[in-house]
Amino acid sequence: MVRLAAIGFGGRLSGMVHGVCTQFGKDVKLTAIADPNREQAESRLTSMKLPTEGLKWFKSDDELLVHADDFDGFLVGTRCHLHTPVACKVAKTGKPLFLEKPVAISREQLASLRAAFKGREKNVVVSFPLRVTPVFLTALEIIRSGRLGVVNQVQAWNNVNYGGVYFGEWYRNYSEVGGLWLQKATHDFDYLNRLMGVRPTAITAMSTQRIYGGDMPHDLRCSACDKTAHCPEAPAKLQLRNDGGGMGKEDHWCAFSKEIRNQDAGSAIIRYENDALVSYNQNFITRRSAGKRGALIIGYEGSLEFDWYTEVVKVVEHHTGRVDEIKCPATGGHGGGDYVLQKSFVDLVRGEGESVADLTDGLLSVEMCLSARESCADGQTKTIPADTARAVHTPNTARRLVEA
Repeated sequence: MVRLAAIGFGGRLSGMVHGVCTQFGKDVKLTAIADPNREQAESRLTSMKLPTEGLKWFKSDDELLVHADDFDGFLVGTRCHLHTPVACKVAKTGKPLFLEKPVAISREQLASLRAAFKGREKNVVVSFPLRVTPVFLTALEIIRSGRLGVVNQVQAWNNVNYGGVYFGEWYRNYSEVGGLWLQKATHDFDYLNRLMGVRPTAITAMSTQRIYGGDMPHDLRCSACDKTAHCPEAPAKLQLRNDGGGMGKEDHWCAFSKEIRNQDAGSAIIRYENDALVSYNQNFITRRSAGKRGALIIGYEGSLEFDWYTEVVKVVEHHTGRVDEIKCPATGGHGGGDYVLQKSFVDLVRGEGESVADLTDGLLSVEMCLSARESCADGQTKTIPADTARAVHTPNTARRLVEA
């Protein structure tokens, strides 16, 4: 039997655990949970119809890890600021780990995590589903075929249509999430690195906060605010528009409070070691069908555009005029990538496969996100250290991007 233990049983990890325990054999069992809110965790188990008989409960990760020998693998889905400290404790067990992103939220955490897993990075599956989705893999296959010729620029975007969650819910707490480079760009930087096939060498970034934040009390909720009748983010207005926008149609914290540090938008330019450039933009005030996430890859022979919202890959051949549109339907969470991550973790625990997104990739993503955050603060371009990433993801890919 594959015996798994979950540390932090929130909405995201509980969904991943459900997939792990229902799709890969009856021998895969969740045998323990460490979560201070047992009532909420039990509610999630019930809603997912996961068995609770024989399940061991612990109030903390320390209590659970005393019994580490009873488990074959661990899944960590705590709040973001706890990912690193919990993962470092799990590292001492030598057991496979599924780790939610971002894997760290500060320089100190990044150094600790790198040291804890040095030489054993492949023993971790990081929650990077975008890199294994049908739409991305289709785009990657075409790029690697050389059909686009020499690629010199990528334009990437993430216009989040549920961005209110980062201003009206707990994600607004900067000390817990580390800001929106780490919350959102961590996924995007990872797939861009995978797409480019060579390591990033420098990044410069800017951010803006012109919408959310302000002078309201940080602990103020809509139900206690005298401006609710006129506020566009008030629950009554959101219900009327039938648009929670991530803020939530129920009572929530004020999105215009003074301690909010999350940016409304951010832009970054990344240089790679083959001198190709990537521009990346994220925005958190878009709503409804304005949501968009994907990239335009521009080569000498052709351009390719893909979007996770439409699940379409479009190729335009510059010199022949041929245009192809490829539909890439997906099922399951995160554009179909969650299933691949779940299977990879189970295979890793069973000793039957390697991680499809190991800790080396997670550490590089955090390095880039922290550098972007620091660049926003001081206006300086940041160098990405050469020892933070593999030289290339696949040797042939780098050559194809430079020499079609």
